[in-house]
Amino acid sequence: MKYVLSILFIWIFLTTAQLSAQKISQPDTTKIKEVELIGIRNKEKDLLKTISIDSADIINHQSSTLADLLSQSSVYIKNYGASMIASPGFRGTAEDHTKTYWNGIPLNSSMYGIQDLNLIPVFLLDGVDINYSGASLVNGSGGFGGSLNLESNSKYSKNGIELLSTIGSFGEVKEYLGAKYGSQKFWASTKIYYETAQNNFPYINTFQWNNPAETEQDASMYQYGILQSFGWQISPKDILKANIWYQDSYRNLPQTMISDVNHEYQKDESLRSDITYRHYDTGYNWGLDGSYVKEYLFYHNQLSDINSTSYNERYEMKGNYSPEFKIPIALKMGVEDVEEIANTLEYYGQKMRNRESIWADGNYDISKHLLAGLVIRTEAINFSAPQLAYTGSISYKTFKSDELVVHANGGHNFNYPNLNDLYWYPGGNPNLLPENTYFAEAGLSSAIRFKEVNEIKADVTFFSNWIDNYIQWTPSGGSYWQAQNLKKVWARGIETNISYSHKWHSSILLLRGAWQYTPSSDQTLTSAYDQTLGRQLIYVPLYTAQTLARITLKKYELTVEYTYTGARNTTDLQLPGYSLINVFAGRSFSIKKLNFNILAKCNNVFNETYQAIIWRPMPGRWYELSLKIIV
Repeated sequence: MKYVLSILFIWIFLTTAQLSAQKISQPDTTKIKEVELIGIRNKEKDLLKTISIDSADIINHQSSTLADLLSQSSVYIKNYGASMIASPGFRGTAEDHTKTYWNGIPLNSSMYGIQDLNLIPVFLLDGVDINYSGASLVNGSGGFGGSLNLESNSKYSKNGIELLSTIGSFGEVKEYLGAKYGSQKFWASTKIYYETAQNNFPYINTFQWNNPAETEQDASMYQYGILQSFGWQISPKDILKANIWYQDSYRNLPQTMISDVNHEYQKDESLRSDITYRHYDTGYNWGLDGSYVKEYLFYHNQLSDINSTSYNERYEMKGNYSPEFKIPIALKMGVEDVEEIANTLEYYGQKMRNRESIWADGNYDISKHLLAGLVIRTEAINFSAPQLAYTGSISYKTFKSDELVVHANGGHNFNYPNLNDLYWYPGGNPNLLPENTYFAEAGLSSAIRFKEVNEIKADVTFFSNWIDNYIQWTPSGGSYWQAQNLKKVWARGIETNISYSHKWHSSILLLRGAWQYTPSSDQTLTSAYDQTLGRQLIYVPLYTAQTLARITLKKYELTVEYTYTGARNTTDLQLPGYSLINVFAGRSFSIKKLNFNILAKCNNVFNETYQAIIWRPMPGRWYELSLKIIV
């Protein structure tokens, strides 16, 4: 696979060189202009539920992690605390049933099946989309609950430099530098960052007698990295883009409330790169994508005398083609080839896996009010029997505008076991079957505008996921646990969203609220002693809610965020629900050619004592102050 990827890179290079040579041999004094490509609009959002994070939210959380940003959305984040892992949970499904993509590159580890959102700085991102259930099939399989699409745009914009400096409680210091430069024909951007924190916050130890006040220890961290992007408009019809992202992080892993200081730490290092070539022509367009990902992880546990090293590589090559029709049909199709390589002592050698897939995504305007769509994806591992995933969808607009839309979709999805499930010794099971789900979703959405300055948006969605062959690690009867296809899980629920915005002169008022009800329960007995039948899955809250109020008055801004996380089951007891309130106050101003923005944050305003994960303390009230300078 890696040789095929090398050939792809060489082919793209030769193609672009040939196009450039043709232009040199036939001089043209006409300046190449930036091309605005207009085609059939993306109708997936009319058919499948997709939410884009507000750009103002991204700006307010630029010095935060992706986990912090998404915790204010409808996505539940399972956060283990300071300098620890954080992973998303969609619609009552497991952590590895949420897939994360960056510029189309899968970020979920081939070994562990998840992506740590605490390792992704928001500063690198220009867009974040949340795709629910069937909408995730457009990018890949396995997103039973949904997927996250992260974008770091490589596009031409005026030259400039952006500096962002943040200081905060518990020894937090973060420095970011971004630069954009080039012309309409060739452009580039660079983002460099460094983050560090001591995370030595006080907390109440609810496990100890009399609930003493203690201080978090051994929770310091640092992280640095660089993202370099390039774009080249070779001709009015051809565009070449490339990104390379290197990151290094070190995290001391703190003790729990019931354990002594253990001096655990973890080092993560990653290199992610991609190159894309797009050709646009009358009646069709096509593209080629190649990517390479390499990850290194070292884990040290002093008490257990563990020093574990793992390596993970992924080569991927993709091609897509989109024809245009005179009738109201939109169609996009593609092929993908992925090679995964992993090596760790617990595998007793290197393991390799090849994944091939073919997919198609189409929709058809049956009438002015009725739209239907179909996404089909088939994948095979090491050229074995392929698995089929699909989602059919339909939406009906009751009026000519988007004032009221009725939508429904349903289908089938699958999730291959990760490499640890298959090969980890002891406990890995190479005979595991893919997990499967049949899902359905239906809802209403509306958008009402009046007097040109007011807008109300609202939606309600009902969903159901029936998951079979659910992989669970259970005691094998010996001294270790083993991965097995044991459980059936039914995750279902209701999601509601409503927002109101009002604009007048240079001021904006935004009010937003969301609520989720997510029963997710075991439907089978895994043993004679199993008492989980019909019980809510551990760490899946039955109720969650989020609200936001933001007012912008000329150059001043005030934002208040509120989140509620309901009670969650653990293996032994139930964690109580908790509420968090964060407040942001900002001021922007200019001095000559310099633009400044000051943002002050107070997190957990009411100093709530809570645990997201049992016996893992979380910080109380804490502060941040950021200064951004744009040249």
